Amino acid sequence: MNARQHEVCLLYSESDKAIASLLEDALNYYSINVWQAQNISIGSKIINQTTEMLDKAKFVIVLWSNNSVKSALLKSLALEAKKNNKILIPVLIENIKVPGEFLDIQPAYLLNWDGDHENEQIVKLWRLIQDKVLKYRSKKVGFNQFIAIFGLVLTGLSVIIAIATPEVRCFLKLQCPENISSEKTIKSSEVTSQSPAEADLPNPIKTTPIPQTILENPLPNKTPAPTVPDKSNPISQQEVGSQQTVEVEGFIFKLKSCKRLNENVRCDVLITNTLKDRVLKIYANYPSKRSKFLDLEGITYPAESVEIDAVKDTSYVSPQLIQNANIRLSVNFLEIPSQVNKVQVLNIEAEGFDSPKSLKDIQFRNIVLSK
Repeated sequence: MNARQHEVCLLYSESDKAIASLLEDALNYYSINVWQAQNISIGSKIINQTTEMLDKAKFVIVLWSNNSVKSALLKSLALEAKKNNKILIPVLIENIKVPGEFLDIQPAYLLNWDGDHENEQIVKLWRLIQDKVLKYRSKKVGFNQFIAIFGLVLTGLSVIIAIATPEVRCFLKLQCPENISSEKTIKSSEVTSQSPAEADLPNPIKTTPIPQTILENPLPNKTPAPTVPDKSNPISQQEVGSQQTVEVEGFIFKLKSCKRLNENVRCDVLITNTLKDRVLKIYANYPSKRSKFLDLEGITYPAESVEIDAVKDTSYVSPQLIQNANIRLSVNFLEIPSQVNKVQVLNIEAEGFDSPKSLKDIQFRNIVLSK
């Protein structure tokens, strides 16, 4: 287990295990991994695994109930997390008074909560954890980039200094002082070795006329040969488009763009039905079926709505698709953090009315958000 896998540690009384499991499931729905501290009850001992995960976790959620407020161990663990500057989030699951040591922290209220993932307090909890994690990771990435650039600068300076030395230049065959002096010595010896008589003799090679070849076209042809397109390789002509096109059950989904509109993101997809006229059901945020995208940090963002032909709905749309006719789909996402500038995977959830099973693998990858 590492801190990246479990950024949230959940503390609770053993009698509250049922609601703790519901909370863990809700946070997992938003791609937040949770580690539960087991057997936190009155009189139990602190095990090494619990203290280790408390040290690694960035967030500590404490469930306060009539039973947990009586647990000295749970209070001690929560107070230790607070002293270590962890982000402590108290959650009231029963109508009780929070222990005095934690009255300065605003709690979340999950009284009579039934495990609904869309509950307002759950969404606020997800937003809080997501924003804090993104800020921490952006600082860490920025520092690592600075170290990498600094290392490259030092390497470049070392190469320049090394090349400037005569020994390295000679090794690279750029220039060797001994070679220069030896060449000068050879030339001077050749000149002095000639006798005056040899110098006065005519050179028969120079007096022999060399026949000149007549060239009909002495200038080279600078006109480039025409390029013949390779018809045997159709992939080269469609390579870029094919990487953003998916065909499933006779439906062709072609990604047009994903644009950032202030804090929101809209992805436009062109859909073509290659078979007979039929109805396609496309989901936005529907129980157990939802379109979503995954950023580079592994955080999932569910779609807020889908729109086709000015018909917009937060659950789903079901347009009639005419054979071989194009129709534009817009998938909308709200409140996307400004740090997110690239989509790792865009997944569109859809199903045909003639085949109620979901259409699988409607995915587009590595999409840069345009403005």
